[in-house]
Amino acid sequence: MPEFYDLCIREESPEMEEFAQELGWTETSCNLEVVLIDASDWGELKRKIGEKREEADAVVFKGGNAELNRKASEDPRVDVILHPEKGRKDSGIDHVIAEKAAENKAAIGFDLRQLKKSRKVRSHVLRHWRKNLMLCEKYGTPYIITSGAEEKYELRAPRDLTSIIDSLGYDGSKAVSDHPKEILERAEKANKEGFVRPGTEVSEE
Repeated sequence: MPEFYDLCIREESPEMEEFAQELGWTETSCNLEVVLIDASDWGELKRKIGEKREEADAVVFKGGNAELNRKASEDPRVDVILHPEKGRKDSGIDHVIAEKAAENKAAIGFDLRQLKKSRKVRSHVLRHWRKNLMLCEKYGTPYIITSGAEEKYELRAPRDLTSIIDSLGYDGSKAVSDHPKEILERAEKANKEGFVRPGTEVSEE
């Protein structure tokens, strides 16, 4: 039986968790340790990643800044670059970022909240999504999709999010099942004694 994961729900109440399960989600950020990081420069981003990485099942950078999208793609401690296109006239990633993200297993995150705008803006965002999905498939970059829900009735069932990616010509099951599951499997592996994540500094005693 397929397993489904929404890693970037904004509200993490018991009510949200219960409703997400009713909709068919196996696990969500309601019952996982998912850290969403905002940053205005590389120093701040690097510091926050270092502070939160060890306690998190997933580290998600809230993208949109071109330089930080690139920096996040180069850091193996980042699991997701969420909405890299946010506030931009371009899609937020190019072949260089896609390749680095693939190398470091950082998923590109598609956030349904970015579509809750005017029809014109929605059309603009969907063009960026299609381009980013093309880059992900070309370079083997993982990708996920999230409802980004801030309240109960903004949650969407796995089939609804799957259908959005499918409608753009790509495989929605990868975005709600295969790729987020891989992120959580890495976290489980990292929690095992003696495992050191790539990019983690180890002090010698």
